[in-house]
Parts: sequence; structure tokens; C-alpha cells
Amino acid sequence: MPKYLQKRRRRWYAVLDIPKALRPALGGHARFVESLKTESLTEAERKVPQVIGQWKALIEAVRRGDPAPLVDHQATALAWREQLDSITDEEERDGVESVMVELAKEHERTNPGQGVEMFKVATRQWERTDELLEDWLATLDNEAKTVDMKRSDVLRFSQRFRQTKDVNRQAVLSWVDHLLQQDGLAPATVRRIVSACRGYWEFLQRRGLAAGKSDPFHKVVRPASRKKSKAQIAAMRKPFTPEQVDLLLEAAATKGDTPLHHLIWLAMWTGCRIEELCGLRLNHVKDDRLLIEDAKSEAGWREVPIHSKLLLLVRELSTSSRDGYLLSGLTSNKYGDRSNAVGKRFGHLKKAQGFGPDYVFHSIRKTVATQLEAAGVQESVSARILGHEVPTMTYGLYSGGVPFEVKQEALESLSYPCLRGWPAILHETIYPA
Repeated sequence: MPKYLQKRRRRWYAVLDIPKALRPALGGHARFVESLKTESLTEAERKVPQVIGQWKALIEAVRRGDPAPLVDHQATALAWREQLDSITDEEERDGVESVMVELAKEHERTNPGQGVEMFKVATRQWERTDELLEDWLATLDNEAKTVDMKRSDVLRFSQRFRQTKDVNRQAVLSWVDHLLQQDGLAPATVRRIVSACRGYWEFLQRRGLAAGKSDPFHKVVRPASRKKSKAQIAAMRKPFTPEQVDLLLEAAATKGDTPLHHLIWLAMWTGCRIEELCGLRLNHVKDDRLLIEDAKSEAGWREVPIHSKLLLLVRELSTSSRDGYLLSGLTSNKYGDRSNAVGKRFGHLKKAQGFGPDYVFHSIRKTVATQLEAAGVQESVSARILGHEVPTMTYGLYSGGVPFEVKQEALESLSYPCLRGWPAILHETIYPA
């Protein structure tokens, strides 16, 4: 039976299975079915590519979130290609190709350039740059958010270069200049886009779709300068002072934002990242320590002692949790990130207190690091607490780590001068009247 064709009561029908994940958005149906209104197999084979192309364009539009998809001539071309690839008989293939030539000519008359492209792509004379994008993304070991970003970067590239034949170093150089000058993208953003495209291009070459072409991305964007400019230095994220942390804590309490209030309190005594704290499950909370896992690096997997001024709140949060997380009730975004919404609330809070863009939640982590350094804590000990790589061969590669008691003593050196805004549960216990 020819691909995409099904015979029902002497008539031919076009059929195409819908991916399971997209079925709810397409009426819940498992497949598309449409009568081709003919009993002739030859006529059905002539009509089916156009129908399948429209369906595939619709599926791709739904996958990308396009609310008003249009018929995509490229999807039609790919449907033709798939049909040709399924034909093993050379004479039959010639016959189908001749039909496609006529359809392409017809399309070319009303859409100059598209008809030629349809036939060239169908017969593999041209290769689409985005054809194996999803295949490449499936090979990556990245978080979902990073995968989506790389998808967006390569789609931007494929919109400029629709066919691999159009990609060469000079054309890519012009594109990079356009990104920097006309689109106004920052150099760091362009470097990220080029890096994603280079990775994808190497994948295409391994699959034979860009064979014979040299690396068109070689040195098309200037590397980041190792020497920071005055503006970059001025824009670097700064640590809060202990007094400023207390001010933020008081502001969160005054606003009645209890989750944010507790989040700040946890951060100022641990130095943990916002994602680490928001994703901390109760089974990783022990009597005297927090077990941080799934962090950004191998060094991020660590035990963080619970500061004496943090113990009571941790116990209270553990007891009252309704969802298995230490910080209960936080909402997740589409990537499962529980820190997104509360992080935005922190941004509004610090801005209302007069802090500019060089102060972020991560600045509390810098506050902890600054205090540890001021207290004379060895860098290797601070690194083990904060989850940083230990750069030396002896401590970084051969050491089994810092004893828990040493890390605990180091964290006990943290100090914040004021009582304003501290969790109410702590006042009577730590500072009785």
C-alpha cells in the first residue's frame, strides 16, 4: 500500500497519524483522514502529497504555537520527498517525479520561487537547514529551558538560510553583522546563537546534509574580551551588606510575602542559589544539614550545615509543608522551575528599596561569601559550602572534602546586625526579653 494512502470501498483516502502530544490541540483525533475523491491509484498518488503537506504544516504550526498556520510549501516538499524515498521501483519513481514536476510548475506560476524549491527539496537536490533540528535537540543533554533556547537560535538561523546550499562563511558574516547592528543584539547573545548553530551544523555534517562544506561559523564573531571594560565592571553584580539584607527581609515581612520572607532568611544563612532552595525537598532536609542536589555543577552536590539561627524555621517549614518541599506552595513554570515567580517578586522588592540592576537575589550569596572571607575562612572551605569548584590539584582533585564540623563552624561566623523583619518564630527563642 503506498504511503499515506488507504482504500475504503473502492475510493482512496489520505491518512496521517497525529503525534500523541499534539492530539489534544487538534481535536483529540488520533489521525487525519480525508477522501481524495478518486478510485484511481495514479490520481490518488498525484493528490496525496498536497494534502499531507498541509497537515504536516498544521502539525508543525501547533508544535511551535502558531495560532494561525498557513499552508507551508516546504512541508509539502518534505511530504513529496518522503513519498519518493518510499518508492523502490525506478520506473514508478520517474512517474511520480513527473507528476511532481507539473504540480511544482503550477505552484511556481502563482508563487515564484516556491515551486522550484518544492521540487528541489523533494528530490534532495536542496536540503533544508531546519530539517533535522528536532533530531539534533534530542541528542542534547541540556535542561528543557536550554533546549528551547537552542531551538529558537537555530530557527532564527534557518529563517535567514532556508537551504544548506545558501550557507557559507561570507553569508554568515553578513548575518552576524545584521544581528549586531540592525537587530541590536548584544555580542554575548550573538556568540550564544552562533555556538548553537555551529553545534547543529556539525550534526548536519555527520548526517551528510552539509557534506563538503567547511565550518562557515569559524571566527565570525569576536570572542569575549578577557579584560573587562569600565562599564562591565560597573555593571557587575554586587553583594548586599548585612544591613541591606536585613532591610530586604523587613520589606518582605511588611509586604506580607511570607514565602519570599522565608526564602531570603534561608539564603542569608546558607549562601544557596535561589533554584537550590526553591527545589529543596523534605527528604533532603536533615536534622543538621541540607543536602543540595541537581545543582549546576558536580561541585554543587554538597552538604550545607544548618546555621543555629536557621534551625527553628527549617523545623517549622518542614512540619507545615503541604507538598513535600521545604518552601511549600511555590508555583512552577513550564520547565518545572519553582523559583521563577518568587524570584520576580524579589526583583520588584529590591527595586522598591532603591537597588538597581547590579543587585539581584544572587547578591545574597555574595554577601555570604564576603562574610566568610572577612572571617578568615579558607577558600577551599567556603567553596565546599557554596558549591564552587576547588581550583587546586591537591584540594580539588585529591581531597575527599572538608569535615562537616569545619563547614559548620565557618557558617556560624555569619552575622546580621538587626532584628527588623526576622521571622516571628525566632524572636522569643533567640532573643528572649
